[in-house]
Amino acid sequence: LTPIHQPGFCAFYGECGRNPEVNVSLVSSRVPCLSNTPARVASGSLLSLLRSVCPELVRGDNETTLVCCNYLQLEALQRSVGLSGAVLARCPSCARNFANLYCHNICSPDQSLFTNVTRVIDYAEEPGALAVLQYQLFYSQDYAEAAFASCQDVRLPATGGYAIATMCGRYGAQLCTAQRWLDFQGDKNNGLAPLQIDFHLLPNSSEPGEGIVPLDAPVWGCDEAPDAGQEPCSCQDCARSCPPVVPPPDPPPPFRIGRADGVLVICVLLFALLALTFVLARWCRRGSAEP
Repeated sequence: LTPIHQPGFCAFYGECGRNPEVNVSLVSSRVPCLSNTPARVASGSLLSLLRSVCPELVRGDNETTLVCCNYLQLEALQRSVGLSGAVLARCPSCARNFANLYCHNICSPDQSLFTNVTRVIDYAEEPGALAVLQYQLFYSQDYAEAAFASCQDVRLPATGGYAIATMCGRYGAQLCTAQRWLDFQGDKNNGLAPLQIDFHLLPNSSEPGEGIVPLDAPVWGCDEAPDAGQEPCSCQDCARSCPPVVPPPDPPPPFRIGRADGVLVICVLLFALLALTFVLARWCRRGSAEP
């Protein structure tokens, strides 16, 4: 369903109604339309919103910004990321990395390179249109692991637990991995995902074929600030932000007299002195006792 995998091409675009397979959702369950076509130029209000939600996708002033999403899709993305961002807000780099996972997913102009649509249905309101119900996303292992690592230690002040525990389903924080984290995000039954997304994490330099190239985007470490006006994550939410532990000073050198242990030499001398004192005392006592 995605025969063209090339830079500058989309896998889907626009909205094609609600997903009939999703009954309960905290956000809109509207799904995109199948559209393996060239990316569109972002301008006006779409470009302005893109600067706010997905600034990494905006090109320079003298370059044309292309996207694979329209304004309604970007608004829905903003609401969805906002819900998760409230949980991850204590760590700006984590929140930005998490948002970028979906910015690339929904709006990247090179969407077709790492996306493969696998299931669609007819969109009743527009003859000939196909609504996407399921697709595959191909990410590099390093990219996914780095994004996950930036969020792994973020805390929830209200509970004292880890934020990642609420984003990994039945695995919780202790058993959560990058793959399980993303699998939960793409589960249409989690109350947030509008459709099913199958994440494939591939080792570096490996390609699944058919022109698919796994996404490998920049990631901020939790000890880095994503913007000049922001701070890195706190020590409580990022071990790498904690100041280094000052090692204890080296123990003083052992006390020596010459090459011998000084304490042992002193003990021997004290014993010898006590023994000599005892012998002299006994000798003096015997001398005074004789007539």
